[in-house]
Amino acid sequence: MMFPTPMPEMPQEIVDAIGADPGAFADALGTGMEAFQGAMADGGDMGSAFQAMGDVMGPIMQDMGISPEAFDAAGDAFGCACGGGMHMGPADAGGPEMGAMIQDACEMMLPEGTDMPGPVMDALGDMGQGFADAGCSCHDLAGEMMPPPGEPGFPMPCDSAGDCVVPPGDPGACPGECCQPPPPDGACADMGGSMMPPPGGYDHPPMDSMDCTMPPPMEPPPGVDMAGPPAGDMGPVAGPPPGDMGDPMAGPGDMAGDGMGALDGALGGPQGDAPPPPPPTQDDAMGQAMDQGMAPPPPGGEQGPPSDPGMDPGSGMDPGMDDMPKPPEEDDGGMVG
Repeated sequence: MMFPTPMPEMPQEIVDAIGADPGAFADALGTGMEAFQGAMADGGDMGSAFQAMGDVMGPIMQDMGISPEAFDAAGDAFGCACGGGMHMGPADAGGPEMGAMIQDACEMMLPEGTDMPGPVMDALGDMGQGFADAGCSCHDLAGEMMPPPGEPGFPMPCDSAGDCVVPPGDPGACPGECCQPPPPDGACADMGGSMMPPPGGYDHPPMDSMDCTMPPPMEPPPGVDMAGPPAGDMGPVAGPPPGDMGDPMAGPGDMAGDGMGALDGALGGPQGDAPPPPPPTQDDAMGQAMDQGMAPPPPGGEQGPPSDPGMDPGSGMDPGMDDMPKPPEEDDGGMVG
């Protein structure tokens, strides 16, 4: 199997909340999964089940300091990242396999160098089994998670008619520029078999040989920032906390993305001073119910690495700082004569 590239980024508010209290975040995921399964058991479809999941998780996330806009954004990103991977995953994937895809996708959405805490990884794995127990197949679940083919945020190339050029379960049909393998040390690698590319990789067609283009990225809602530069491991604080000195252009909450529009209605509108999110641009179930779930690509093109191109990912310092004049006593020439 393969994942889309570049991967959507996780909203910074989500990253901060995970780092601040992994156990509480894991519990929120578990509570949301119970709501999903309950809705399916009551005869609902996957769309209504995702809506129920978001309705339950939204207030919990709000209590953790996550704005409705950021939670909304997280739903779009989660749907694109996980849905794209599941679309290219094996059709017969069961709970453990789907859990591994979710685990790898979410870890790939974090800032480079950031590790997902164990309790959250376990909860993400349990989500895969929960989806399987609710009767969801891998490819049907992928279709519910992603926007419709051709719409903003759809993670795979589409032809001129707006149809996805990658058949479900055929990662080799995806142009090499549009996909990437699971991490070599991730959950899918632990599963082995069809969860990883064959030795030597797939024989991907080049993008320029196909009559296809990538759909545009989704725009993040106002006041939401995507995950910032690498923040090391997920300690008590992973990245700048809400309201601290993050991106000077960031809006309230210092978050990222555009995704969980249904949550806004469920919670009665945006909170605090955050501006209202734009109307939903898609009617896919994951975008609206986990439309209540996890985050979209940044505006303006590709979903590149989370770090600022002007920053050194290792140090967080502008490379230009090396060119700053040194005080006389530190100058290589010694004392100034």
